[in-house]
Amino acid sequence: MSDIGFVPTPPARRERGHWIIEGFATQLRVIGALVMREMQTRFGRNNVGFLWLFFEPLFLGLMVGLLHAAHGRSIPGGVNPFLFSLVGYVPFFMFRAIINRAGSALHANLTLLFHRQVTPADVLLARNLLEAVSVTGVILIVLTGGAWLASVWPANPALVFFCLLLMFMLCNGIAMCVAAMVARWETTDRLVHPLTYLAMPLSGAFYALHWLPAHFREILLWNPMVSLHEGIREGVFGDAFPSYYDLNYVGRCILVVNLLGLLSLRTARRKLEIF
Repeated sequence: MSDIGFVPTPPARRERGHWIIEGFATQLRVIGALVMREMQTRFGRNNVGFLWLFFEPLFLGLMVGLLHAAHGRSIPGGVNPFLFSLVGYVPFFMFRAIINRAGSALHANLTLLFHRQVTPADVLLARNLLEAVSVTGVILIVLTGGAWLASVWPANPALVFFCLLLMFMLCNGIAMCVAAMVARWETTDRLVHPLTYLAMPLSGAFYALHWLPAHFREILLWNPMVSLHEGIREGVFGDAFPSYYDLNYVGRCILVVNLLGLLSLRTARRKLEIF
């Protein structure tokens, strides 16, 4: 039979699926290797060095909690002021740590980007996963300590960890945008740290929306971090006071910032090659 007019048979559906699974598994191995490299870079090869990953947010959260509890003022709903401040600050620590380290992420790992499998988004995701794991571990310690020492049992642990997951996804998108801006304009990195501190009073980390007038409440809810802090507090303290949050709006914000981040990283990659 002549080969003229022969049409190659398309790969079988199972083969294409196998190719996708292999690609996904390869990308997971790349991110895992980047996480291990990041841990060795930050904490050295000391076996207990990685404990600083959990100690830093826990120590800072405890100090903030003690400062707020030292005022001796009670919180509406009978909530423990120390635990209230701790539950508010630790998730905000994730935001601050991820955004502040985003500017240096690409420059510090520039040589890795010459490998075809490593992308700027992988580098940022590996860094951000470390911060998310540390904060999640600290929140777990806080919830366990609150239940054991203060008999404050979390009302809805699933809501707490779901809001932490959304917080990580939101921060990951913002971090990609920040990294792309720093790649184009290095001076942007100097503005990131003060801006994250200025964002603290607008994040809802240290107050409940129920304590504010309704018009302030509506304005602050435009900030997705406020909804996430409200959700986390409801998951811990239940109905001690009313909570106001919109996770659907948070989901839309996450989608927008992550798409913008991926697009901005893609356009900034040419700039990275001339560092």
